[in-house]
Amino acid sequence: MKESLFFELIQVSVGKLNCLSRGAEPEEWLQFHDIALQQRIEGICYVGVQRLFEFGLRAPQDVSIDWMAEAEDLREQNEQNSKKAPVVRYYPEELKDLRQIQKDRLANVTKITINDLYQLYLHRHLDLGALIDYYYTLQQTQGKYEQLKSMGILNHVGIRRFARGLMWMLQETIGMEQSNMPFEPLEKEGRFLLNDIMQKASKLDHWKHALTTYPLGIMGLRA
Repeated sequence: MKESLFFELIQVSVGKLNCLSRGAEPEEWLQFHDIALQQRIEGICYVGVQRLFEFGLRAPQDVSIDWMAEAEDLREQNEQNSKKAPVVRYYPEELKDLRQIQKDRLANVTKITINDLYQLYLHRHLDLGALIDYYYTLQQTQGKYEQLKSMGILNHVGIRRFARGLMWMLQETIGMEQSNMPFEPLEKEGRFLLNDIMQKASKLDHWKHALTTYPLGIMGLRA
């Protein structure tokens, strides 16, 4: 499976694309499902599965049934949850009840910032679910809101490099326009970060990268 095809599924789900560039093989649909579960975006990606059905691109029946059941469970959980994460208000209506809420590490964050994602990354909790949260925050604010820009923190601890890598990931996975990005994308950093959150980098590689690129951030973890 080419990861780029899975990223196209995400883009169909959020309305950036109408269809995939090619039909997925049965085993690829299973991999899509597994990655969506791993990255806490199974509900969001199911919207893409439904949209692709209209183009005749259908997941195998067993995968489709499991995916539909998981999406319905998410809807039910979200409808019963009286304390939804504030970021949900930035989501389009069709996705609001499909955002993953289990182990929600951004549940109390009003506006997600790069620092929030930076902390998630240092603790090895960053995933595509959090990236989509940030995408919708930036879409709502048209890239104008970034608390760290006014605090001067981006001049320290390597977080500016992380921010630029994050922009590249938003571009690569969700198809975000540079006009809504508060920082210039940096492909080299973005590729490493993406491999890391997709669990293609080892734990050792993660910590080596963090120690060399974000040393003061690591010192903060130890404090």
